[in-house]
Amino acid sequence: MAQKLTIFGAIAVFLYVLHVLLGGWLWEGYSHLHQPISDLTAQGAPDRGMLTVITVLYGICSISFAGSAYLVFRRFAPKLVRVGMLIFLAMHLVSISYGLFPQDAAGAPMTFIGVMHLVVTALIVPLTILAPLLVGIGLRKDANFKRYGNYSLATGIFILIAGGTTAVFFAQGWPYFGLVERLNIGALQLWMLVTSLMLFTMKE
Repeated sequence: MAQKLTIFGAIAVFLYVLHVLLGGWLWEGYSHLHQPISDLTAQGAPDRGMLTVITVLYGICSISFAGSAYLVFRRFAPKLVRVGMLIFLAMHLVSISYGLFPQDAAGAPMTFIGVMHLVVTALIVPLTILAPLLVGIGLRKDANFKRYGNYSLATGIFILIAGGTTAVFFAQGWPYFGLVERLNIGALQLWMLVTSLMLFTMKE
């Protein structure tokens, strides 16, 4: 049963991409190259209500995937891998609070809700790095999952570098922040998609 539920990871990725592409298409003048994804559901964003519904569905699917993936990995994977998936589950549980703390509108004064949005992001970032990193370290020496383990490890390292770069771009107010952020988030979404399909199609 748990293995069948891992397909929710692929569904979650589809919903995430949908919310980004649909939000950018509906918002005239929105720039995927320069604006953060959080702008799409920020306070005052033109289509915030509809896009928030999609992100809530994304969160539900992601939690379902992470929990089922943990149960599947528990059958055969080392403890480090199981810890990595629990961290991934915790990350998505924390990210649910984004719905309570939307980002402040661009140029608007900082509010408590906006500050909490940044706090939640600060909590999520290390979890985002650790999850694929631990899974990769735990499986890279497993003959059956060596390629996936190395891929997971590379993903964790890439997110570490890309995440640091994203923080610098944000702090300095440099252009193309949106592009750098999408490389970071895109790497995590791709990892969830690969993991989901791998576990779902794996022979029991």
